[in-house]
Amino acid sequence: MKILKTNELERLVRGAFPAKTGFTAGADLGLAPGRMPATAHVHGGPDPYLDRELDDWLAGGAAYIGLYPLLNRLCRAGAIAPGAYAVTAARAARRQAAP
Repeated sequence: MKILKTNELERLVRGAFPAKTGFTAGADLGLAPGRMPATAHVHGGPDPYLDRELDDWLAGGAAYIGLYPLLNRLCRAGAIAPGAYAVTAARAARRQAAP
């Protein structure tokens, strides 16, 4: 299983879909820290039902999108390879205490 941190997923989405510059995994996918990891197995092939949902989201018509349709479209766009994925929260940078 390949692990994608939320910040890496956000970078991939912004690169593959330039119209989605404001994409955030929490807001667009509903991935709150308590709901992770989220998993999906993607094949990269067309899925007529879910493709319409994603096309609507890309056009600005839907507020949310599912993880599977998004990862599958990223796979079709060549941004990720087919396979199993887990999306996890990016760790916050650790602060060093001042001496």
